[in-house]
Amino acid sequence: TQQLSLFSSNETPDDYSTGELKLILVNAYLGEALQKLHAPDDRVPVLEETQERYRQFLTSCFMLGIFKPSSEAEKRLLSRSPNSADQTSSGGPSANERNPLAAGQSRMEKIARFKQMRAMQQAIAELEAKLSSRGGDGEDDMDEAEREHALKLIGFKIYQVVDDMNAVSDEIVMAKQMEEMKRRTSGAMSDDARAIERPREEDWRLDSGSYGQIDPRTGQPTRPIFDNNGRPTQPFVITNDRQRIKEGVFRPGWALPTMTVDEYLQQEKERGNIISGGGKEPEMKPEIDDNDHDALDAETMKQREWDDFKDANPRGSGNRGGNRG
Repeated sequence: TQQLSLFSSNETPDDYSTGELKLILVNAYLGEALQKLHAPDDRVPVLEETQERYRQFLTSCFMLGIFKPSSEAEKRLLSRSPNSADQTSSGGPSANERNPLAAGQSRMEKIARFKQMRAMQQAIAELEAKLSSRGGDGEDDMDEAEREHALKLIGFKIYQVVDDMNAVSDEIVMAKQMEEMKRRTSGAMSDDARAIERPREEDWRLDSGSYGQIDPRTGQPTRPIFDNNGRPTQPFVITNDRQRIKEGVFRPGWALPTMTVDEYLQQEKERGNIISGGGKEPEMKPEIDDNDHDALDAETMKQREWDDFKDANPRGSGNRGGNRG
């Protein structure tokens, strides 16, 4: 719309149709879409393009008399370039920091703007409900409602864009500071990265094991087997570890036994860890013959006496503690 010069300062909103007035919102919506774009690695150009789209929207509204700046800060939004956002950050303190009264006035302006935006949102919602119903009202009433809705929407977007431009300006300052910090950090880490990369390159060489080794015969560090051109500098032997790797792969996941139990006991006995010998083994109690009635009666009487003794002396009766029943 800016390149086609669709809007002129010599005309008013009454000179344009409702459809033409809606074209003013193109730059506002483009700026809103760019502001939501996720570009962490190249954020500053996106924010600068967002600010330019917002500025073009406010300029078109200013030419038609829809946007009337009420403060010096809003007037600066019409002429501010995307690269001028860092003037207050790189220089001295901002205007609000230099003048505390200006900070209080800015706060009151934001509160008044918020109340106006809320009232306009309610009016826009009512007009949208009226346009969606399209009941028994005449065609002229609907055209008037649609035009009022377009003007209300433009006015609401003006308030929203003013707030967004201030937020974008602050974000540009922070994004530039982050890029500067990244450049400083990358410059400081470049030397360390080169120092780390060299050992990694040596690890991938076939003769990486010869680096840093000491020859026991001469006591001097060993030379690399290959030079930088790949030519061998000394004789070497190529070994094959395929069988060793194969044995390490095709094997159970637990440790296998290396000797039998008898071999282990014999080994422990030789070490003196097994005690043999000892006292006399207890004699086995002879079994009573079933035909020996006297022996059977004597055994029966012995069991009865033992039962009587246990009845007269219950378990724990001799204790002096709290086990007494």
